[in-house]
Amino acid sequence: MRGTRLACVIVLLAAAVFAALLAADLRSWRDTIRSGDVQFSQRHAGATWAASTTLPFDPALRILDLSDQLAFRRAAQRFVTVEAAGNGVDNGYSESQARGNLETVLTRLSEGRNRRQSAQADNLLGILAFADSQRQGPGGPAPVERSVSDFQAAAQLDPENDDAKLNLELLLRKLVARGVRPGSAGSNGGPGKGHKGAGGGLPGSGY
Repeated sequence: MRGTRLACVIVLLAAAVFAALLAADLRSWRDTIRSGDVQFSQRHAGATWAASTTLPFDPALRILDLSDQLAFRRAAQRFVTVEAAGNGVDNGYSESQARGNLETVLTRLSEGRNRRQSAQADNLLGILAFADSQRQGPGGPAPVERSVSDFQAAAQLDPENDDAKLNLELLLRKLVARGVRPGSAGSNGGPGKGHKGAGGGLPGSGY
């Protein structure tokens, strides 16, 4: 009987310690996200989102479902760098590679369950696509329809995404000024996404 009671006490103590450590890890992640977002708003290059946690395998990260949110924040950080990059010393090869990697991450995020975050990823993709459509050189500009489609998808996923709606409006005005009928620049539905769910994330950026 004493052995059973002792075992129960040990289990209860272990559970209490686990609960205390988990609560500390949860607070650490919340504080990390908050401070990282503040850093990003002040100086994007110096922002970090790496919490100091105690429990192995970081269950707090999974409980808070932060993987995609962290991926988006880091992608937004890379977006600022990629958008500002020139051709560099290797005729744009490194920049093109970084841009392609970023677009791959943003495309995956745009297909996630978090509608608000997916809309922000679509908006950033639209900005990159618009930059491609203005590109000069041997390769020529990319079609602007992709940018229109990305902005449309972002605005439809999150009607409160003012950045995407403004970007879409400005782009359509540009097309009208060039004599292009807006309806022919992209479909109303945008690219096929298959989003579901809702959530939050960092705000997007206008082009």
